[in-house]
Amino acid sequence: MLSTAENSASKHWLLSSLFWLVTGMAFGLIVATKQIWPDFLNFQYMTYGRVRPLHVMIVVFAWMTMGFIGAMFYMVPKLTRTKLWSERQGNFAAIYWNLLMVTVVVAFLGFGDVKPLEYAQFPTWIVVLSVIGMVVVATNIFKTIANRKEKQLYVSLWYFMGSLLWLPAITIIGNWPWASGANQANMAWFLGHSAIGLWLTTVGVGQIYFLLPKLTNRPLYSHELSLIGFWTIATFYVWNGPHHLMNGPLPGWLNKAGIIPSLLLIIPVWAVLANVFGTMKGAWNKVGDNIPLRFVMTGAILYLMACLQGPFQSLPSVNSVIKFTHWTVGHAHVGPIGFSIVTMATIYYVIPRITGKQIFSRGMMEAHYFLTVVGFLVFAFALWVAGIIQGFEWIKGTAFIETVDMVRPYVAARGIGGLMMILGQIIFAINIFMTLSKGEKVEKGGIIKSEEVA
Repeated sequence: MLSTAENSASKHWLLSSLFWLVTGMAFGLIVATKQIWPDFLNFQYMTYGRVRPLHVMIVVFAWMTMGFIGAMFYMVPKLTRTKLWSERQGNFAAIYWNLLMVTVVVAFLGFGDVKPLEYAQFPTWIVVLSVIGMVVVATNIFKTIANRKEKQLYVSLWYFMGSLLWLPAITIIGNWPWASGANQANMAWFLGHSAIGLWLTTVGVGQIYFLLPKLTNRPLYSHELSLIGFWTIATFYVWNGPHHLMNGPLPGWLNKAGIIPSLLLIIPVWAVLANVFGTMKGAWNKVGDNIPLRFVMTGAILYLMACLQGPFQSLPSVNSVIKFTHWTVGHAHVGPIGFSIVTMATIYYVIPRITGKQIFSRGMMEAHYFLTVVGFLVFAFALWVAGIIQGFEWIKGTAFIETVDMVRPYVAARGIGGLMMILGQIIFAINIFMTLSKGEKVEKGGIIKSEEVA
């Protein structure tokens, strides 16, 4: 378990993330089912107020975070042309984080020890333990970079380093235990928005910048453009939290101060997507056959969708319609699903290279892609339509319970989309574990078949 073998830490984190992916989505499916049949699993330990926060925190801090760290433990040594500073420490951190996430499940379901703050539901004692784990991981990455043989810092390293500095900082600020009232709400949404913008987005974009040149066999379109994206994300994302509290307990000027940087986020989005599409110029024919590349481009497009919706939703006239509706839930899933899909591409790319085995089944990869993407589109559009119906009906003065009945078919469609997504992830996990046991050997210097273009 505390192996010193090269890439063992990356493998440990990535394989662990698969378990949490299926687990987190299973809790999500339970949440969706409870909205159709409220009495489903209706007992103390599986109430909506325990399962729904657990779904969010497991997906973000178990599946995505473990996938991200596994990706960094592989990519950083490649980009620095040196070995990971300590494989043993990396493996220790994986064990520590897995045990911490098991503790989260027990605390949430067994004891109801859940804070009522979005993305900040960990009780304080788990926050402290999680920050310790973050520091251990960051130390390993930064020492690897300090020992680098490649002196130029490729842009992915900028994104990874920034993310590893921001994550513990926003976690401490957003969970500050002595804050209360409106101040606590503002600080919590600083964490809520920054967890998306300064962790999920930045590590996700860093992965895209690593994978895209590798999978297309083309250089990155513009290093300068990528740094514009990095520094504008760093500058603007931290100020967006107040737009989540429009018409809430914050001063009006503070709400508006959250709207302006929300609109300015179009700059880093444009920089990233211009770079992605510039790199893809002349290589679009590869998307059909190169399945990991297809995952990367799908994730990038969902990132664009999320970041076009976000500034639009921060406008008071729009916010007054969609606030507290199903639309918000649909929007909140776009970014995490997009960067989850990018991380799936990373796993498909990395596993053959660290195990020396071809992905077991290309057909299962195709099924995984179809179920994930189509399932998510069914899920998201059902929630967006339901949200628009809710918002305008509330403005008309329609009774709340009547709107519940109006959107019932869309809530059922959400559940169907969620079921498709989790089936896709089960196929994904089986395919990867079958690769480990029965995958065809990759000959030295040979082609990875899942990336082969006809």
